[in-house]
Amino acid sequence: MNYALARKDVSGDFVFRLLFLNMGLVIVGYALGVLTDMASVEPMRIVKYSVLLMSILFVLKRKLFILRMLSNCMQGLLVLSLLFAFFGLLTANPLTSFLKVLTHVVPFLYVAFSVGYLLFLHPTRQVFHAFISAINWVYLIPVVSYFITGGGLTDTNIYDVYDKNEDSAFVSNHYGWSSTIFLLTSLDLLRNVSLHWLRKILLIVVGVVAVYLVLISGNRTSWLSLSLVALVFVFKYRRIPFYQKVLLSLLPIGLVLYLLKDPDSAINARFEKTRVQQKKGEPRSEKSMKIITYFNSVPSLWVTGIGMFNNEQVKIIIGWPGFHNSYYEVLFGAGVPVFLFFFYLIVIRPGWYYIRYFAVRYLFFLPLLVIPFFESNLTGGQFLFFPWFIMAILIGYSRSFAKIKLAIKSLSPAP
Repeated sequence: MNYALARKDVSGDFVFRLLFLNMGLVIVGYALGVLTDMASVEPMRIVKYSVLLMSILFVLKRKLFILRMLSNCMQGLLVLSLLFAFFGLLTANPLTSFLKVLTHVVPFLYVAFSVGYLLFLHPTRQVFHAFISAINWVYLIPVVSYFITGGGLTDTNIYDVYDKNEDSAFVSNHYGWSSTIFLLTSLDLLRNVSLHWLRKILLIVVGVVAVYLVLISGNRTSWLSLSLVALVFVFKYRRIPFYQKVLLSLLPIGLVLYLLKDPDSAINARFEKTRVQQKKGEPRSEKSMKIITYFNSVPSLWVTGIGMFNNEQVKIIIGWPGFHNSYYEVLFGAGVPVFLFFFYLIVIRPGWYYIRYFAVRYLFFLPLLVIPFFESNLTGGQFLFFPWFIMAILIGYSRSFAKIKLAIKSLSPAP
């Protein structure tokens, strides 16, 4: 049998388009939720689940040999999903927790099989560039919506203002995360992909605005992410000469100095809040210490966890109905062994391949690993679920699929 690779463009592949659509619906759902004071959440959930189900059925209709290839290549991801499902049953309300686990497992496996399918049928670089472009388009939505809903470049602090502004389509954290991702994917597209001149102008103009929006959002996670990216940019990124790196650095430095002159700017406000938290205690740190103390009192919990998405128990222990931390959800939900397995597959493996092979050309990946530490993104409807797992699986498994394709090519009969 001739297993020739597909020749059509990745963006024309319906599997890719459906994955793009699912990612976009999450962001549109967030915007409608904020604008309608959460009234649209249930109707949008039905829409998203319906599209996800249709997408899964479409992937399952692909040739069985491809699914077998994916199963052989991605057994670790399948085992991880089964472990999550098992630990979802280890709660006082197993049905509730298990259903919550399914909101991670089902879209996660859908992403895994879709990405694997595309890697198998298309050149890795084409798949990589197609997803960078898709993520760029999707996270352009919050950046543009900032101006559509009344925001302006005269604003210097939207951290509190836009969390309380009923006309805003997103809250300040969303603006910070989206601007970070849009900015970095824009740089990667401009340096690595042949683009239409109109797209280039869009990326440059909105990219400059995104830098400013990151700073006035007051989102410290985005600031931390960009600081880490700056290290990669200076020491690993070889697509830009050193003098151009210096020139590009002048823009954010200049904007920071400009905002520091305004005592009410997001930068000064967040510095002041940080100083206050250092004296009174930072809420997330306090909650972390509570759960650690609880686990230390029952050491076996470090092995078993308290059950995945056991929100009722989490609220009893720390006073919050969740950790606001994707990694803590796994660590305290399923215990250290499962957490280490998860951390290897989703952070260590793709992180190693990123630094080893991709960082010389691409910048955008690190924020997708950092931001989930400060916000929960484990379920399919959360803000960064799709880009996080799409890119973690794509980077982590691209070389495995490259080896499979070479093996198949060597077995195919000569034309």
